[in-house]
Amino acid sequence: MKILGRLFAFIIAVQLVIVSGNQLFAQKLKTTDVPADVTQTLEFQYPYVKVTGWMKEGSNYVATIKDEGSNGKVYISASGNWLYTRFAVPQNELPSAIMEYVKKNYPEFIVSEAALEEKDEEKTHYYLEVKPDGVGYKPSILTFASSGNNALISRNDPADFKDPLAPVEKPAPKPAAQKEDKKPATEPAKSNTSSSKTEAKPATTSKPATDSKSTASTKPATTSKPATTTKPTTTAKPASDKKEVANHEEPADKKEAKPEKPKKEKPEVVVKDEHGNIALKPNTIPEVVTKSFAKKVMHPEELNWFMIDSMYVAKCLNTGKKTAVYITKNGVWEKTLTVLPEESVTGPMLKHLNDYYKGFKIKSAVKEQRADKQDKTMVDFYEKANYKAKLVTTVIFDKTGKLIRTIDPDYQLGESSSKTSADDDALDKYYEKMNMTLDNDDSHNVPDNIKAAFKLKYPKVTNVEWKEDDNMNYQAIYFSTRGKEICVFNSYGEIVETMVMGKVENLSSTIEEYIKKTYKTSKVTEYYTVKKIAEKMSYYKVFIVNKKTNEEDILWFNTAGRPVDM
Repeated sequence: MKILGRLFAFIIAVQLVIVSGNQLFAQKLKTTDVPADVTQTLEFQYPYVKVTGWMKEGSNYVATIKDEGSNGKVYISASGNWLYTRFAVPQNELPSAIMEYVKKNYPEFIVSEAALEEKDEEKTHYYLEVKPDGVGYKPSILTFASSGNNALISRNDPADFKDPLAPVEKPAPKPAAQKEDKKPATEPAKSNTSSSKTEAKPATTSKPATDSKSTASTKPATTSKPATTTKPTTTAKPASDKKEVANHEEPADKKEAKPEKPKKEKPEVVVKDEHGNIALKPNTIPEVVTKSFAKKVMHPEELNWFMIDSMYVAKCLNTGKKTAVYITKNGVWEKTLTVLPEESVTGPMLKHLNDYYKGFKIKSAVKEQRADKQDKTMVDFYEKANYKAKLVTTVIFDKTGKLIRTIDPDYQLGESSSKTSADDDALDKYYEKMNMTLDNDDSHNVPDNIKAAFKLKYPKVTNVEWKEDDNMNYQAIYFSTRGKEICVFNSYGEIVETMVMGKVENLSSTIEEYIKKTYKTSKVTEYYTVKKIAEKMSYYKVFIVNKKTNEEDILWFNTAGRPVDM
């Protein structure tokens, strides 16, 4: 009994050690135990998701989230940097091309984890862990494209991986030395018989040696035989062979010495981009510029360099996507523009388009990655009513998928879309449109005391756009967990009012009924909850657009849904 008791205590102790060890790697946390930088990063990255729990794995924080029915885990460093996110994918929902690859290259293995992985500056892809069925095996890490033919992106097998497709090793053959030992063992028997036969022949030839006349002559004969055998040398024949080889090589040398016919030089091809900019010669690009480019694009295809607005611009294909990298003369990277496939327009961006532009058709999408981290994505699309006329509406989102601004379809840029493809002009249209919108940004006119007041109030907010309104106030436009917000300052740096953008579907039914009766041909495009600081009153600011004339109007309502004059 004592032995059983000790054994039972030992098992419990081992289990406690295992549990405590696992807690070091995956420790459950309360929301209050998570640093503010980490929670804010999650809010910026996934503002609309439901957080169901927090854990800590090593030094990283892991948030378990639920987004539109999908369960995922968001990995964030202790300093608040988003690392990656994985949304679980059931094995029966994986593309057939991926499962075929696994079955072919990992027979009798199991898929221990399957997810859609999101990473910064990387296209969303499938993430798989496969391993032999059992305990203690390290998994192989596989990633596949989430679109097209679901091609393999990367494969990382553990150090002790045994390839199941490797040929089966046959039993090692016995050492060659043993074979050689056996052969001599049989050969001597043969050689003995042969030697006995050869010895018998001299025995017959030795008979003349018994004659007295021949005894004197046979002695010199035996000495002369070695002399005759020493005369023919075995090295003489190879020497003659070398001479012959040398004689044969001479004609080959003479043939090579014949002068070759001069090749016709092909005319130099002049490469131009879609706007007529002539490509620069590769040897004219400063080394500091090419080094900076190499850090951004690992394996460029169809690379050409251009000089645009005093900046070096590398246009190429990067992982199959058309890309333009902007670098200063000093080798400082400014931004990268990438044409995105339609399936990359996901999440909050698609939600916005579906909410406000039902029946739309995407024309092109371009992502802009910036050195100041104010990344943006521009989506050109046709509204349902404008599809036949090919009038393009443009929306620009920040990196969290929140709307920054909308460019109406009456803004036409460049040639008709029927003359140029989306990929050919998307980058340049995006660049020009972004410049156009930057001209409307009044940040350079905002006094320092206004910016300092905003920074003091919202220290974590970085993606800010400034506007000056008709009342000579300064509007700071930014995005938070609640969506789009506007903070209005007067010239003294005091907050006059705050505005929070709401969802149109959440608009008060009282306000909706009023607009339907009074503005029958108009629709609501957006609305804000406005808090007047001095008055200590809140209002609804509603934007409507006439469906026939496209004229915009602004309506004000109190919190009871009654119209007011402002």
